[in-house]
Amino acid sequence: MRRRPALLIAALLGSCAKPPPPTCDDTESFACFTGVFSGLLGARLEGVEVCTPDLPDIPCVQSDSDGGWKLPGLPLDTDVAVTATYEDAIPTLFPQHTSMDGYAWYKVMVPESIVDTHASRLDTALNPDRGHLLFLVWEGLNIDGKNTPNVPDVTATLTPDDAEIFYANSIGLAAKGATETTGSGSGGALNLPEALYEVQFEAPGGKCKEHAFSFAFTGDGPIPVPIRPGFATAIDVICPAP
Repeated sequence: MRRRPALLIAALLGSCAKPPPPTCDDTESFACFTGVFSGLLGARLEGVEVCTPDLPDIPCVQSDSDGGWKLPGLPLDTDVAVTATYEDAIPTLFPQHTSMDGYAWYKVMVPESIVDTHASRLDTALNPDRGHLLFLVWEGLNIDGKNTPNVPDVTATLTPDDAEIFYANSIGLAAKGATETTGSGSGGALNLPEALYEVQFEAPGGKCKEHAFSFAFTGDGPIPVPIRPGFATAIDVICPAP
């Protein structure tokens, strides 16, 4: 078995003094993603359905009673769109390259009401025929679920350039008119047409160059972000400390 340190790649993380994610058997032919799903307040979630819609031969799986899940049999050196659906949570898409299969993901399913609140605070409404982007910027990797600080004063540029970025306040809700991240390190964009977008982040310490959890990219260039109708694409970004 390969040792798999735990990393957070979506919004908030609950306590990690709980069972670790399932482990995957080593193989030279395939990759395997594994992790844990939690709710916004940290409770483990059973029954989150995890799928790879672009890889229909990979069976969907559901998280177990400890929130754990694993997806074996993934092709090597491949961008994979992983989708997660659960009750009243916003359906979420996690873009990931299989070169990062050595890490376990601690993911949070965000209630749809939170995204509705984002929209309300921005004087808009969610369009079911569009997709959304949610991002979180951190100082570094979250080994074994231990949070590193969020990074304030980060700006994001999303192309095509007609896409409007929002930034969240200190409690993680969209702040109309905000021009950079706060202590929550979060933000996003709503009601985007289906496309492969690119997003670039600039922090007080320089460009956010290490995008460990996304589709493959080159150097310190922009992160490719797939947007699909009805899903919120969630990405975590590693930025230099202020």
